[in-house]
Amino acid sequence: MTSAYADEIEDLKKIINDQKVVLEEQRAVIESLAKRVEAVEKKSEEAVELADSAVTAVEEGGSADEGWWNKTSLGGYGEIHYEGHSTDQIDFHRYVLFVDHEFNQYTRFVSEFEIEHSFVKDGDGELEMEQGYIEHDWTQFGIKNTTAKYGMFLIPCGITNETHEPPTFYGVERNEVEKEVCANTWWEAGLQLTHTIPDNGLQIIAGIHSSLTNSGGDIRSGRDKLENQSAKVWSYSGKVKYTGIPNLDTGFFWSYQPDMGDDQVGPEVTGTLFGVYADYKQSEGLSARGFFGQWNLDCPAYVGSGNTCIQKGFDEQYGYFGEISYRWRLAGDSSIGTFIRYGARDDNAGTLSGTNVHNKIKQWDTGVNYWITDDAVLKVDFEEQTKDKANQRDSRGVNLGIGYQF
Repeated sequence: MTSAYADEIEDLKKIINDQKVVLEEQRAVIESLAKRVEAVEKKSEEAVELADSAVTAVEEGGSADEGWWNKTSLGGYGEIHYEGHSTDQIDFHRYVLFVDHEFNQYTRFVSEFEIEHSFVKDGDGELEMEQGYIEHDWTQFGIKNTTAKYGMFLIPCGITNETHEPPTFYGVERNEVEKEVCANTWWEAGLQLTHTIPDNGLQIIAGIHSSLTNSGGDIRSGRDKLENQSAKVWSYSGKVKYTGIPNLDTGFFWSYQPDMGDDQVGPEVTGTLFGVYADYKQSEGLSARGFFGQWNLDCPAYVGSGNTCIQKGFDEQYGYFGEISYRWRLAGDSSIGTFIRYGARDDNAGTLSGTNVHNKIKQWDTGVNYWITDDAVLKVDFEEQTKDKANQRDSRGVNLGIGYQF
């Protein structure tokens, strides 16, 4: 064999070896592509299975994604007040958060958490739970149009105790009459049932719950706010409301307190509240509100110091107000409204006699609300309060407010 043929053979061997390397590299690439195709096919199968599961869940009335975050919602409201009386004070009055969670189509959790006056320190400000209850639809038991609240809830009293977000009312402060008569904001713990009769526009609310506890008879001071509250004697409250006319909510409310001194030394103080209200509310045009409520306490005439229930006339307390407003729609979802309200109350009506016939606290309020949107509002009002009691000066001034809800 000549050297020329030997060189050619060596060259061929080299070429063949190079081709083997190329083939090995191509084989590796093909295997890698095959694995990727297999993975894509597997993911496609999983996607199809997930889609089938989602369709099945929807057909069965469930959710395509059962993560808790899809069933939990946040909300809240807040307001800042400037009081232009002799005090000239500005205050972040309250900051409130709602946290709700839906367990299933019948049951959900509702809570309301509040900070008042922007901080809590050395007795100033408040940090508190206002609501925390399980809401249960009794359709689960075959009982239609009936729901139950188990836990801590707002008492059905008048208009603003249950609905008091700033964009829902006129004036910087909630009206003084309901604030005192219904102890706004008044909540207790227990069980509350609500039955709705849709065809007749009726709703019936009744509950058994913890009580006001102030044997001295001061209604608003009787709220214990569920801090190791006595539960020796339970109380009862309810409301019957009619909503069969568009934009109108009207009704009768009541509460019975068998013993407002169940955690205190001394005789029992029984309290009964009854009242009526009407709230005709339009998003544009004329609206009006009216309220009357009265407490009657059975104050025992025991001998001894500190019998404030009798001495201060707390055995009879009442209040009423009427309000007229008009609202105009502006560009977008903004609007502006003006109102005028007159209210009167007597927290010590039991002291009235032939020589004491003037005991009321009367108040006029008028002002303007500007809703930047339906859920964010700027407010200004002028307040004039007249106290008929001897040696008490009148109070008047301009107030400014900022409020929101979401």
